[in-house]
Amino acid sequence: MGRMRIKDIAAEAGVSPATVSRVLNNRPGTMSDETRARVKAVIERTGYQPSNAARSLRRGRTGAIGLILADMCNPYSSAMLEALAADAGNRGLALMTAVSGNDAEQEERACERLIAAGVDGLVVNSCRAGDEAAASLAAAGRLVPIVLLDRAVPGSGLPLVTSDNDRLMREMVEEIHRRGCAICHLLDERGRTSAIRRERARSFERELAARGMTGGTVALASPAADAARQLEELVRGAVSPIGLIAVNGLVLLRLVEALGETDLSAPGTLRIATFDEYAWNRALFGGITTAVQDTAGLAAAALDALLDGRGTDGPARTAVAPGRVIVRASTRGN
Repeated sequence: MGRMRIKDIAAEAGVSPATVSRVLNNRPGTMSDETRARVKAVIERTGYQPSNAARSLRRGRTGAIGLILADMCNPYSSAMLEALAADAGNRGLALMTAVSGNDAEQEERACERLIAAGVDGLVVNSCRAGDEAAASLAAAGRLVPIVLLDRAVPGSGLPLVTSDNDRLMREMVEEIHRRGCAICHLLDERGRTSAIRRERARSFERELAARGMTGGTVALASPAADAARQLEELVRGAVSPIGLIAVNGLVLLRLVEALGETDLSAPGTLRIATFDEYAWNRALFGGITTAVQDTAGLAAAALDALLDGRGTDGPARTAVAPGRVIVRASTRGN
């Protein structure tokens, strides 16, 4: 039959690679017993052995892969670290991790250190941009397979594993529009250093225009008192309700802190949605409408790309984890 991969198991069982990964990691979540049994049956019938996967890496030397995260302050990073560590361990791979702190030089040095340590491939949540960065990553990709996580680096020629941000943004804007909002703002961080935040902002602006809505992308101020004044100015004189979408979990927390210093209410005056699902999303404002990224699916796709050797000569973009929008009280209203 040849070497089986997670995507092969998925195809035979009629499920997604993320579903197979969850079964292998014994993290079924809301998966039905029937689906879990079907996946296990295919695994047993094919004799799939995750621990053998490391041997399929292009330069398999150590059975270790490197992970470089841009920002551990972002809850998304910790969620991805957990998902990648679980999936890598299940495949018999060790995970060596570095954090760049959104510093391009630190990221480049981390790449050099991990390659020198003998990792068989790299998953990079990059903070770099520009021709020099693309050339540097491309050169590193000629030494070991590299897959970019969430953030593209145009010109590098490296594959990207990401969520379907266009679709997720479209569904959130549509949800807010459906709830009676003619005005909506995307709350962003200062400085467009993140390619994924730039992509989300472009998608947001397209969706506003498509529905004839007004508003725009706003860099939410800091500290909270300044952000509170900024929010009050955004809603002054406007016909409510007004939509607010946080570009990520960190911005959502800043928004919540700022709202605590105003008389604005959600889901009263405001309809709030956000990217990234965390425990507090289910409690704040009676539950926050959230674009949930499939971290297990992203992890499985990133590791599959490394194991297939696509980190050097594969397609420039691989969007494989669609995610979903969970609608809650923050946009439904009272």
